[in-house]
This record gives sequence, C-alpha cells and structure tokens, in this order.
Amino acid sequence: MRGAALKLGQMLSIQDESLVPAPILAALDIVRQGADRMPRNQLNQVLDAELGSNWSSNLTSFDYEPMAAASIGQVAKEELSRECDYELEAKNQKRFRSLLTNTKGFYVPFVVDNISSKRVLSTELVPGIPIDKVALLSQETRNYVGKKLLELTLMELFVFRFMQTDPNWSNFLYDEAEKSINLIDFGAARDYPKHFVDDYIRMVLACANNDREAVIEMSRRLGFLTGTESDIMLEAHVQAGFVVGLPFSKRGGYDFGSTNITQSISNLGATMLRHRLTPPPEEAYSLHRKLSGAFLACIKLRAVVPCREILLQVYENYQFAEEASGKILSTSSI
Repeated sequence: MRGAALKLGQMLSIQDESLVPAPILAALDIVRQGADRMPRNQLNQVLDAELGSNWSSNLTSFDYEPMAAASIGQVAKEELSRECDYELEAKNQKRFRSLLTNTKGFYVPFVVDNISSKRVLSTELVPGIPIDKVALLSQETRNYVGKKLLELTLMELFVFRFMQTDPNWSNFLYDEAEKSINLIDFGAARDYPKHFVDDYIRMVLACANNDREAVIEMSRRLGFLTGTESDIMLEAHVQAGFVVGLPFSKRGGYDFGSTNITQSISNLGATMLRHRLTPPPEEAYSLHRKLSGAFLACIKLRAVVPCREILLQVYENYQFAEEASGKILSTSSI
C-alpha cells in the first residue's frame, strides 16, 4: 500500500495551514520529493521484461537512485491500472506537448519512445523547482507563476477540454532562467465532454458575478443539484460557489494571501455533506481536485493575480455548442 499512502500524503502536503498544521505540512513535504526506493533487483526485472535484457545499451549512463517519489506508479493494483499505464501516460504527455507547443511560459518534455513501454516511461529531463520553493522567490516571480498556473488551469478545461488532474506541486517545475513552467506527470489526465464544459464555464461566471439564480440553474443542469434540495443546502451550495468565484469577481489583481478561501469552503462543505441529495457529477471529482490545487498553489505563493481578466479573456473567446434549433444557449452577463 505504499503507493496509496504516498498519494494521500502528497494530497495533504499541498493544503494550507488553516487545514493542516505547519509542522505536519513540513513532514509531508518529504513524500513529494523522496521515498524508499524500489529494490534494484525488482527494478531490473521490470526493465528487462519491458525493454529487453540489453536495455542499458541504449543509454550512456543509468542512476539507480530515484530523483523523486512517484506515488501511484509504485503500486501496480488493477484498480489503478489507468494511472499505471505508461503507454497511456506517454500518449497524454505527447498530446499536452502538442497543445502547448506555441504557448509561452510552459514546456512539456518529450517522450523517448524506444526506451518506453507499458510499464516503463522515459522522458526528457527538465530543470526547475516545485511550487512551494517558488514561494521563497520575489513577489514579482510569485505573481507571474500564480498567473501562469491559473491560465493553464482555465486553458486545460475551457480550451483543450483535456486536463492533467494531479495538482501535486512537484508536477510543476519553475525554470527561473527561462521563466517557464516545466510540466511533468500526465498519468492522471482526462477529457471533459463539451456539454459539461459549456455549462461549467457559465457556472463559473455566475459564481464570479454573484448571480444566485444562474448558479442554481447551472448546478442543476450539471447535476450538482436535483432541484428538490432544502433551503439550507441551496444556501450553502450557492455561498460556496460565491467563495470560489471571489477571485474572479473584480478586475485587478486578486491577493490570494489576503483571504482564507479554503477555510470558508471547508465550513460550507460540512453543511453540504449533511444535506446533499445527490453526489456531484463524475467529472467534478478530478476537476475540483485540479481547481483546488491551483488555488492552493496561488495561496502558497501569496500571489496577486488578475483572475477576472484571465477568466473573461477565456470566456469571450469560448465557442458554445448550438442547440438543435441553431440558437446559442443563454449565458450569464459579463
């Protein structure tokens, strides 16, 4: 179970101090960067089976000491087969590399196909420091990285409809020399259906605009609400939406260090857990993990980010699907 334990530790390690005490966060930081390594005999067995006994002839050198901790990749359980399928991860990585080729500020390393397989993934080595280490740099740098992370998150969902959903800070390596974020680890990546994304961007804008009726309507269409919830549940759900929409509510830089968003969401979440009539839509679990990770990264960086401007730029260029009548679905006011 060490892979599952590592994954849990990594998820906890990116929370802020209002949820997890600072000493525990410091201890959990270890699980993002290091772990007991796989025994050399076991590693050689996998490499020999996947790449052939002469695999080392393709390399000038090979270091058995791991550079970082791969959590789910250290178990090979059937339930986690998708995230442990390195052929699929390689495909995801190539797709992201193609999507982001001409996007300034991001880089996706190339995959080395001839020494990769279903259980072995070889890629270009890229430099950089994880997000929590960026928190020690200048305010200008922290603002820049926070802005790029939010841009990437919205781009993945509303432009690509294809998202890397693991917000582990060590998957985003900032290369200060190039002013670029090197992206790694694409095992947890998925597509989102067009109809879901159409309504989700409407809901995000409704949350940003404090539009209660639109939040409720989009939440019903998306499957967050049934339409028969109690007033207590509706109020908690709407207020949670407004809290999430707060960074997008006004033009100008939003200071993520000034407001404790996570604590507010946690308090409302307890109420929703008691009064919820239906589980959230299947797409929401991975999506909200990534969105919360982006917010937590900005909070960690104490970044000031022009969130509303970023959202409106995406929204104004968004192409909604047409209904059978050929009319565009109604949208919230910008």
